[in-house]
Amino acid sequence: MPDQQHPLTAARTRDLAVLRRELRLAAEGPRFVRLTGEPWSGKSRLLRQLAATAHEEGWTVASGRMPRVGRTRPFEVVADALDDHLARADGTLFERLGEVRTRALAPVFPALATLPGAGEEPDPGAAVRALRALLGLLGERGTLFVLDDVHRAGPEVLDLIGHLVRNPPAGPVLTVFAHRSVPGARHLAAVPYDAPGVRHLALGPLPPADARALLPPGTPPLAAELVLRDAAGVPGLLHALARGTAPGASFHATAELATGVPPVLAPATVDLHTLSSLGWRCACAAALLGDPFTAAALAPTAGVPLEQALAGLDELHDEGLVRPDGAAGTRFRFVRPAVRALVHHASGAGWRSAALGRALEALRAGAATPAGRPDGAGGGAQDEDAGVAAARRTLAAHLEHAPGIGLEDVRALALSAREGLYTRPARSAAALRRVMATGPVPVEVRLLRNKALALSGRLEEAVRGYEETGPRSHEDRLPGGRTDTAVWQARVLRWSGRHAQARSVLDGDGGLPPAGPAADAERAALALEPGAGAGPGEARPAAEQALRTAPADDPGARAHAYALLAAARAAAGDVEPARAAADAAHALLARTGEPGRAAHLEALRWLGAAETGMGEPERAARYAERGLAAALEYGQAHLAGLLALGLAEAALSAGDTEGARARIRLAAALAEQTAVPALAAAAREAEHRTGAPTGGSPDASRLSLLSERERVVTGLVGEGRTNQQIAARLDISVKTVETYMSRIFKKLGMNSRTQVAHVVGMSANIR
Repeated sequence: MPDQQHPLTAARTRDLAVLRRELRLAAEGPRFVRLTGEPWSGKSRLLRQLAATAHEEGWTVASGRMPRVGRTRPFEVVADALDDHLARADGTLFERLGEVRTRALAPVFPALATLPGAGEEPDPGAAVRALRALLGLLGERGTLFVLDDVHRAGPEVLDLIGHLVRNPPAGPVLTVFAHRSVPGARHLAAVPYDAPGVRHLALGPLPPADARALLPPGTPPLAAELVLRDAAGVPGLLHALARGTAPGASFHATAELATGVPPVLAPATVDLHTLSSLGWRCACAAALLGDPFTAAALAPTAGVPLEQALAGLDELHDEGLVRPDGAAGTRFRFVRPAVRALVHHASGAGWRSAALGRALEALRAGAATPAGRPDGAGGGAQDEDAGVAAARRTLAAHLEHAPGIGLEDVRALALSAREGLYTRPARSAAALRRVMATGPVPVEVRLLRNKALALSGRLEEAVRGYEETGPRSHEDRLPGGRTDTAVWQARVLRWSGRHAQARSVLDGDGGLPPAGPAADAERAALALEPGAGAGPGEARPAAEQALRTAPADDPGARAHAYALLAAARAAAGDVEPARAAADAAHALLARTGEPGRAAHLEALRWLGAAETGMGEPERAARYAERGLAAALEYGQAHLAGLLALGLAEAALSAGDTEGARARIRLAAALAEQTAVPALAAAAREAEHRTGAPTGGSPDASRLSLLSERERVVTGLVGEGRTNQQIAARLDISVKTVETYMSRIFKKLGMNSRTQVAHVVGMSANIR
């Protein structure tokens, strides 16, 4: 790919400036640069840019790269760099080298095939010394000597690099050796990492602004956020993901890339041609298993003996594609979840189908016994437990699609769904759907699925689920009693914009109202929602009550209560109490681990609202940005939309209209993805406040084609009502409702209820 196709980012331009400065300094004496970075971070491209600069300035450029596949000859990368120069050299160069040194070089370089010694085995020590002398004589102005991908080189090349560092060549020579970041790899032990004369330039992930600048023009807002998240600032990975991005790309959590069948990210993959056939087979098997995986499971899945699987695993580690996971070193994972997903889809559906049975058998064994300890030796109890839990998670992700599952499989699915409720809700919902397909299940399973549906943004399905399994019939059978069910039902209704229904649930809906800190926190949140008809006066006492009753050993719940209190105080203009509550929430969130943060992610939304109310848009933006990143990471789609709107509010308060519009576009995309009319309406209202023209949705304009009765039916669809519920509400038959729906689909040019619900939310015509 030509370098001009994608301009260098600001960060890589700074890195190139460092290399060019070393080139200038080398004119006064030999210099050394070690260039490192993870796969596809841009090392080779920087070396090409440096070589172009050196050539323009009159330097002799000798640049070599290790071959990508197959066995190599000794000093292969050195021959790649220097052979053409020796082929063009006249006798003067060899006279200055001397007969002994020339003879030592003859077996290394094809260009010297006619010289004495060419057919002999090279003497590594003599060749290294001769190469040092050659570099000092090669260029009149100076020599740039580049060795790329030396993590693949043999010991003789690493010995050469060490010798050059300890005994620099005479004259102006800049030696640059580049390799992938694989700390602790055996084959790089001879590389002088920290020698005093070596400048180490480590290429880290690109800053967010640089990564965003690499996105193709016109990338849809949600797709852009997912590509940026999954690429994690790695330029080559970003280009691979962005090339295959479709406008309708589905929302997914990062964990969904790591286990089970990942979403299809791109038709093209990153460059993996460096792998041998064994390495590629093991990479495909590892990708099928999912993160983390063990060598014991890798071998049967790949269909190779354990010894070969270990060799393939060594190759993947040496190439920087996988890394150890866990203290005992028996588990591994891909360096990036997106790399695992790309390898998974590149492996081919036919191969995966044949290997899936072997993978399931290996994963079942790993979920039943401590990972990596078939002989009962090594590893601590904590790492054993983590290994079993990891195997159970990866097994559950595969069981979602397995043709037949047993009782133990059902248990594994249910347990994995509960563990991943907040960090991979879509995967949890899918696991519970598979459980429910096996036969009658306890009501707890259906209610847990309602939570997973809500967190993953499928609010309408969650609303219907709660209508089908109301809280009263099982209040004595659930661990959280009626309160937990009522609070979640109210939360789902609040998120979907049905504030009156949410209030009815919290008021008891004809029975006793739910009590406890979660119920009080939900009452405060409902009072703070725009358009809920309440306000800070109602939110403050509810938040204070939630704070009084929140468990002392639950910093996440206490942080959430403090955040609600801060938002209520700020909305009422009580700045000092709001500041104290916000600071307390911030301190508690810092003490909260990942499960607690994921469970109380909305606290960051309320903290952002509080800071906006206190006139601190920069602080508000930091909280909202943190929350948005976490919601995208965990796959909590609807909260991501709310936090995007919070970030837009902070931008508007700071006078950044363009920044606000960008976040509003993301919120609107999430509203379309989740088909939540309330979120779509909130995005349109926020867009209106930016001064942007509001021409309306083309689909929404078709609502004028509907009859009055059809518009009423459409409005009920927008509320998430089923055909049976609409029939009961309008006192007509289900058959009549189906007729209306057929007409509505035809007039609106749609084929799903979620599309209709989205248009209802985007239009002010439906009341």
